[in-house]
Amino acid sequence: MEEYVAQFHATKAIFLEFRISKQTQEKADELRKELRHQRAQMRERVPPSQQHGITDEDREEENDQRMELIHSESNFNILKMHLISHFRDHIYMFGNIPMHSTVYGELAHNEQIKDGWRRPNKIDASQQILSSYGGQHAIRMRILNLESLQRAGADLPTEVVEHLEKTRQAPTPPAHWRILMGRRDNIHDFLDFGRACDISPETICPELIRYSRLSLPPECRLPESPPILLALLVELLTQLEIPVLAFQEFRVCDIHRARCTGAQLFHNQTSRNDCVWIQAGGENMYGALRGRLPARLIALFKIQSAYMQ
Repeated sequence: MEEYVAQFHATKAIFLEFRISKQTQEKADELRKELRHQRAQMRERVPPSQQHGITDEDREEENDQRMELIHSESNFNILKMHLISHFRDHIYMFGNIPMHSTVYGELAHNEQIKDGWRRPNKIDASQQILSSYGGQHAIRMRILNLESLQRAGADLPTEVVEHLEKTRQAPTPPAHWRILMGRRDNIHDFLDFGRACDISPETICPELIRYSRLSLPPECRLPESPPILLALLVELLTQLEIPVLAFQEFRVCDIHRARCTGAQLFHNQTSRNDCVWIQAGGENMYGALRGRLPARLIALFKIQSAYMQ
């Protein structure tokens, strides 16, 4: 890692133009305007036949001065770059580096600042934002206290109980489900499935029975007789749509698509079998992975069974 960091610092100058701040951008714009004003004055004293050459030279001069300004004003003196230099020693002394998420802070920023900014008339925005959020917070705390009193058996007024019931019955967004898509033809049962995925029945049956015992309720479990199990109807699919909570949003999901084509080509190129994270244990396992392990998809399929109705 130290070699990579040293290589980055040796070549980071090429990335400085992407670290430009708003103030530096304003200075660059002012410099460009000043240079163009000077060129316009110079063209008035130059014959038209020579103006093309001067334009090319001035353009190069403008780019050179802009890059010189960016290199002098931009830098990588940020906390993240400094922390990298401590990662090696930290890992040797304490183990894996704990991950840090800014999702909750960003959500709080949206709820406490941005939403409050949109509501008022902006006459005294700071005070209005504080009053708006303060009022909402006080109401939420009041509702939580009343719900706690109700659970404890306190005698509450009828209108308060009715309001609490309405609050609990507030409409919520519909549940997001994973959706399988891209049904493949000529796959009818597990024998066809095994031939398409190059998996033997001796491997399929024990794994399905184990999954059924561990993960399905008793009334929905698969039959444990291999002949009956292999005769069940199966759909083989190529895409799984997975809803993932959107960054800086609440109850809004982005759709991530995991594809698994088996041996078939994806867009006439090569086969595509994506990697996914699976929950392989409790959150106290595998350190920072919290029970998750990476795995590559082998197949996406659905079972149609009278036993699972």
